[in-house]
This record gives sequence, C-alpha cells and structure tokens, in this order.
Amino acid sequence: MFKVTHRCNKLKTCVVGSAYPPEIFSFIQDTKLRNSFEKLAIETEEDLQALSKVLENFGVNVVRPTMPKEFDEFKIENGYIAPPIPARDYMAMIDDKLYYPGLPNVNHAWMEFSDKHNITDKNDLKNNLDWLEFQKQDKYIFDKKVNFYRDIFTLALQQGNEVVASPIDYMNSSFITVLGNKMIVGTQNYHDNQDEIKDTFTKMFPNKDIHIASSEGHSDGCFCPVSEELVISAFDVVDYETTFPNAEIVAVPAEITLKDDKFAKQMIKAEHKWFLEGMEHNKDLVEMVDYYFNDWVGNVNETAFMVNLLMLDEKNVLCSTDNKQVRDAMKRHGVELHVTPFRHMWFWDTGIHCLTQDLDRE
Repeated sequence: MFKVTHRCNKLKTCVVGSAYPPEIFSFIQDTKLRNSFEKLAIETEEDLQALSKVLENFGVNVVRPTMPKEFDEFKIENGYIAPPIPARDYMAMIDDKLYYPGLPNVNHAWMEFSDKHNITDKNDLKNNLDWLEFQKQDKYIFDKKVNFYRDIFTLALQQGNEVVASPIDYMNSSFITVLGNKMIVGTQNYHDNQDEIKDTFTKMFPNKDIHIASSEGHSDGCFCPVSEELVISAFDVVDYETTFPNAEIVAVPAEITLKDDKFAKQMIKAEHKWFLEGMEHNKDLVEMVDYYFNDWVGNVNETAFMVNLLMLDEKNVLCSTDNKQVRDAMKRHGVELHVTPFRHMWFWDTGIHCLTQDLDRE
C-alpha cells in the first residue's frame, strides 16, 4: 500500500507530469509561431524525462500521466486543454489515502469570469445565466484534466489505497504540507476565513495538528520546510514561531527581475490562450512568444522557484534552480541540493515540486 506521512521521508514512488507532443501545434498557420511552440513542447518533455531519470537514479519508481493517442481527446470548444504538467495540482497522498478535488476550483472560476465580465460583487452572480453556463463549461474542462490521472488513481487502488474525490476544491498538495502529525494548509485569498478552513481540515483529519498559512495561493510557492530546523521561505506567510519554533528561516527573493516582469505582464495580456485555434492572430500572444524565445533567455538561476523543492529524503533535495544562500544553508544542516533544470519553468509557472506528486514514501 502507498503511504505518505511526512514530506521528508525517503521518496519511493512519484508522479512526473507530461507534456503534449509537438504535433499538437500543427493547427498554427504562422510558421515562426508554430516552430516556437513545437520547440517548447520538445524541450519541456526532454526536461521532464531528465527529471524522471534523476529520480530513478535515487531509486524512485516514476509514473507518468497517460497521454491519449488521439488529439481529439484533448479538444475543447475551440482549442485544447492545458497538458498535465503540474501533477501536484490534482491530488494529495495523505497517509494512505489519495485525495483529489471532486469539483473545479470555484475561486479560479470566479476570478476568470469576473475579469471577462467586469463583475466585482459575487452577489451579482445570482441567476446569472452566463455564470451558470461558464460553470458548466469549467466542469467539463476540469473533468478532462482529471482524466489524465485516472490510471494513477487505478494504480493506487491496486495497491490497496482508497481514492477519495474530496468536496474541497483545492484538495491538492500544492496547498497542503504534511509533516507527520503536523499539517499546514495554505489559503487561496487574503480574505479567506482561516478559522473556517482550520475547522474543515480538523474534522477531516482529526489526528493532525492543523496550521493555516496565509499563502494566498499555492503554499509550495511560498515556503518549503526542509526539516524542523530549516525552512526556505519566499516571504513570511507562516507563523514560524509556533509552526517551526526552532527553525532557521532562509528568505529568498519572491519577486522576479525587471526583465522577467515584462514577460509576466505579456503573459497576462495574452490571457494564457496559446492552446486556442486562431490565437496566432492575437497580437499580444505573438509579441509574448517572440519576446520569450528571442529576447529573454528565461532560464534565470536564482528565482522564487527556489522554494519549490522536492525532498528526496532527509538529506537530499531536488530543485530546478540554484541559489548560494539556500545551498549554504542546506550544507549547514547536512542536506545536499541537487539541481535538474526545467528550462521553461517561467512559461509553465511551475517548479520541480509542482511537476511531481509523491505517491509513496518510507
């Protein structure tokens, strides 16, 4: 039976995400743009395979999301759903149960819908037919994304694990950190009711000491407990005095550089719509891709992804970037930092921890 009771125990079985094959971008008529996306697909899968090899060299059994053979299975109304690269966004192995969100993330849906329709008050959604239709489409896309991981759910069932479709729409280990009897749960927004979140998780996991981190998003992009004595933090989102009272806190810059900021703004303008047919005529998208592949190297070594770490065991940590401050801190604590590059981490907004999902640890 698979089991994960502590994020620092020796990793035995791990999911690594999968990228689309380059052929999926054949619908793009603009040759330069199509070549750029094909390059992106090829290099992304190369790096995922390299990551898998590193894990295997540490004795880890690697499993990958199943990619359908027919592109039509990826299709939505006017394009394709995003590939299953961030495996951690869709599940969490907590003790001997594999959880996954049983419904799409309402917070994400609200933000996308409100931006499109210029709505600021959620009360305006009552009896809003556009919102009801949006939710229906969002559920359809969500179900397709979850289907990438059905074989992994089946594998867990074959091991004797229970697979649970959780009513919590952010039930994944990008938000949840398990350290034995201690569980740290991130928030989605600064105004989230933390007492309510704590009560919900306490009822679900009565054997855990629940702590809430004001992460306002994935907590694994904000902090990483390497041990009870060392925490790598992008910024102070946890009451470390109560959660890690004896830990050395090493803060790394959370903000991306000025050059990176230009790319981030272009990504927002392009609305992340690179999988929609006809988007090659979108000026913002073309400018973003041209800048990304031609003007900006993109593979910055010291970044906020420094906190997005995967613990291989108590003495070995895997990351896609390097940072002298963090490496020196780990050395002081007898931990070795191993780096396996992920060239397009900025494009996918994903670090090593996001790319993986631990299924089994000693």
